[in-house]
Amino acid sequence: MFSKRIIISYVKSTRPYLFFVSGMAGLLGIVFSETIASCGRTICILIVLFLGWGVNQVINDLLGLREDRINAPHRPLVSGELPIKAAVVISLLLFAGGGLVTFLLNPQALFIYSAIFLMNFIYEYSKSVPVLGNFIFGFLLALCVYYGAVCLSPRGLDAFLDKKLLLLAISVVLINITTAFYTYYKDARGDYLAGKKTIIVCLKPDRARYLNFIVSLLPFVIVPALLFSPAWNEKINIYFIAFLFLSFVILQYTALLFFKHPRGPQTYFSLRWNFTGAVLFKTSFVALVNPLLAGVLFLANFILIKFLFKLHSDYLV
Repeated sequence: MFSKRIIISYVKSTRPYLFFVSGMAGLLGIVFSETIASCGRTICILIVLFLGWGVNQVINDLLGLREDRINAPHRPLVSGELPIKAAVVISLLLFAGGGLVTFLLNPQALFIYSAIFLMNFIYEYSKSVPVLGNFIFGFLLALCVYYGAVCLSPRGLDAFLDKKLLLLAISVVLINITTAFYTYYKDARGDYLAGKKTIIVCLKPDRARYLNFIVSLLPFVIVPALLFSPAWNEKINIYFIAFLFLSFVILQYTALLFFKHPRGPQTYFSLRWNFTGAVLFKTSFVALVNPLLAGVLFLANFILIKFLFKLHSDYLV
């Protein structure tokens, strides 16, 4: 039905190095749902989150063709390598497949599954309002936490009443506000010409860079308040502290990279550190429950994000 070239182009458009951004958010919901998860069920949830996030990237490309013609003219959808009709059909098929799996896991999770895709549409248009796009992106990823929990928990949507999951969701919102902030650097010119008003466009990259170190601190400032909340009963251990510190170092390094190079091709290549720091921040929380799993995930995420990012080494892709 679809040629090998179209399938490869579609996979390329999903930007696999970003799968872990949603995957680790969903894993937090699984780990802290207080429900014993089978290996098969966990894998199904993560596959839906991984592929669903990839579909969302293609949707973003479809909605943002105007600015991508300037920011990323070599992307498959912009260059014509991936026909728009094929992209829409494949996305609908994957969306339907993910919805079916979600229904089988827990019908109530379909509400969250649909909301994540809806929030993705809202996100594209929210960039017309300064800072709003950052928050919408954060809330979008926070829903992944609840998706993982609801797919497992017999409580269903009552998981939204769980204060511990709320604290984790807040942490995910904050780290992804930071993630979105850095992604706007590479798109500044196209966003400006397309009428988008991200914080980078409003301040201009050369001035916005002075916020880098403050923005990178944002998720860590709230962590003590979350962990010492009466709703939190997990004991802090040395593994959590060590992993959290490493993610802190990576995000501060990210801030330095974008401070030194707020414009040009380097803004694309620096994103690999941005995504790595964000994913490892989320992974750190797993160490509160299972230090060994957190260590394996920490190393695996670090290696896989770097490897997959290299497959997209062209700045304009």
